[in-house]
Amino acid sequence: MRKELGILVMENEKGEVAVQLFAEVASVERAFVDLKGSPADPPSRATLISMRYGEDGEANIASMSRMLPVIEPVEDRPDGYRLGEGPVKFPKEEGGEKND
Repeated sequence: MRKELGILVMENEKGEVAVQLFAEVASVERAFVDLKGSPADPPSRATLISMRYGEDGEANIASMSRMLPVIEPVEDRPDGYRLGEGPVKFPKEEGGEKND
């Protein structure tokens, strides 16, 4: 028997549902936190249900849900991505551009 199980439920605006099952939960939870969708995608809802079973067989159940796509303001977006390290932000000059 498995010690943990993850269930990802994706629901679109028409009410259609897709389900994925995962045997390992920790990596799916990390990926779910970063799930944003594409700005061109139609609205949808993602729900992750994580079940971890104890030695006595009792389940500890947690869930997370988010609406997609997540549109970030331009100011909050990183300036780029460094392979193997992730997002990079460059220091901004105070007061805007200088005209010489």
